[in-house]
Amino acid sequence: MDIPFTQKKLNGLTGCLLSIPTLLFIGAIGVIGQQFYDEISPYIIVGLAIIIIAVIVSLGSTTNKKYANEIKENEKMQEELRKIVGKYNAKVSDLEKSCKSEINALVSARSTQKQSIRSNYSSKYLDNWREYEKERKSFESSWNATHKSHLKNFWQWAFVIGFIALLGACSFSLGVTMKPEPESSDISALMQMRTWSADNIPMPHMTDGTQYVSNPDSILSQEVVDSINVVLRQMDDQFDIESAMIIVGHIENDDPIAMVRGVYQKYGVGKNNRGLVIVVGYLDHSYFIAPGRALEGDLTDMESDQLARRYLIPSMKAEQPDSGMLYLARGTYALFASKDMPEMSSLTSTPKAEDDEDSTGGIIMLIFMALLGGWGFYAKSMARKLGFASTGLASGLRANPFIDFSSGFSGGGSSYGSLRSSSRSSSSSWGGSSHSSGGYGGGSWGGGGAGGRW
Repeated sequence: MDIPFTQKKLNGLTGCLLSIPTLLFIGAIGVIGQQFYDEISPYIIVGLAIIIIAVIVSLGSTTNKKYANEIKENEKMQEELRKIVGKYNAKVSDLEKSCKSEINALVSARSTQKQSIRSNYSSKYLDNWREYEKERKSFESSWNATHKSHLKNFWQWAFVIGFIALLGACSFSLGVTMKPEPESSDISALMQMRTWSADNIPMPHMTDGTQYVSNPDSILSQEVVDSINVVLRQMDDQFDIESAMIIVGHIENDDPIAMVRGVYQKYGVGKNNRGLVIVVGYLDHSYFIAPGRALEGDLTDMESDQLARRYLIPSMKAEQPDSGMLYLARGTYALFASKDMPEMSSLTSTPKAEDDEDSTGGIIMLIFMALLGGWGFYAKSMARKLGFASTGLASGLRANPFIDFSSGFSGGGSSYGSLRSSSRSSSSSWGGSSHSSGGYGGGSWGGGGAGGRW
């Protein structure tokens, strides 16, 4: 890549390192944009970005007219480069014909003999390629030394400024559409400070087999906790599924997966590995639904994700954790019982504002993707026209035709997967025994499930 206003080129490592400050710049602009949430319309930023690009194109058109002779000179350079390429491609064709003739002359040649001939001609191809590169670079150096390009200098800077303007405007606009997280005023200071993990979370089921919900921060009302316990007990009785539903303010290290893993390891949720652990960090805005090792076939990762998106996430966005957790339990039970999924119509109005914000962000992203794509296409076509993409345009030296790919790869790929149950309503081998004694059945987790944030 040429450095504007110089004849120097960046190597691959330096070019990669330049991406770091670019990413930092984009992130910083996004953070700045978030400070103007609800104050500046993102579409105004889109309009400004379009104006900047229009100004650059207009100035470029004027500059092209002013230095029209350079465009003609660049066309001559392109033609000379095509002649160089044509000369060396002709040599490649001659080598290919000679190679085929030698191979055809060996009527009963073994594959090793044919490969030896190809290797010999491959070496000749590399010699031809080196000669080509030497002549091409010599020509370009000589040309650049005798032809000063005002257009090249202008457009190199124009392309850089255009891309920076579009990326910055995109980041700023998306920042404007992101609502800053409000501080919750309804949850106690104690809940704000403490964090929970598998080591310190209280598990009521260990002492009372009818209790499946752990709610140490009292995020859920007791009435809802009781209702959820009834649903989860039905799952236990009818489908032999032991559950642990955990909702806390903060999860240690904001890592629900680590907490799920720890709960399975410490408490062994699930008789016959048919357990279900659900962990929700209400203030962390994170969750994970993790079926036990033997339950993954009955509750797939996709179904876990659908349950969260249908019940948990909309409720949590609406700051209605009671509804979210209760409907999640009911929806999970309905899935195993092959019943109609419960509807959560009471929340349809609240998440709509959030959906509108997400929709705005998506529209902005699509607009800027179109602008960046259009600007990239324009930059590429202009670079070719003005000659600073001459190497890419004219150096169409044929690829090495003497490499033998016929052996291919016999990569004995092994199939893998897990044996999953095909039936939802598996029969219980122990029936409706009493739950009063408490404790879990020693189950484990196979790593399946779904989680995320809202």
